[in-house]
Amino acid sequence: MEKKNNLKTLTTVLSQYYQDNDRQKLDQLTQLLQSDTIKNPSDPFMRHYYLMSLSTLYHLDFLVASIDDQNELIDYFFNISYWQFYDLCLLANVVNMIHVERIAPYISDILKQYATNNMPTASVETVSKILINALETSIIQKKMTLLDIY
Repeated sequence: MEKKNNLKTLTTVLSQYYQDNDRQKLDQLTQLLQSDTIKNPSDPFMRHYYLMSLSTLYHLDFLVASIDDQNELIDYFFNISYWQFYDLCLLANVVNMIHVERIAPYISDILKQYATNNMPTASVETVSKILINALETSIIQKKMTLLDIY
């Protein structure tokens, strides 16, 4: 339960900093999370939290992540057979820093799981956020291939 609470708190804070366009607080949080990641290199959650923070910072300037960071996230998403709240939340918060062509298969997989009612009701809002963020990302990256999924 602690992981879910930490994730909810982090995403709320990131959303607020993004809405306020507060680069200073985002930079501070990103540096703190990066430091925690270095101290706990075997903790994937800390690494994901750092990437979500970095993604929020990148979103202000419409930047994509390095290929290494993208590959790390894609490798994680590739190994998901059943999308759960944590996975959905992670994707919703990093989708903008990945080239849209690379996330399209995962969006499709999520929609199939959603359409077959194999997803908890609590995750519906997160799926909506993923779709909106992915659509925005496809427009910013001028890649309308994501629209072919729908």
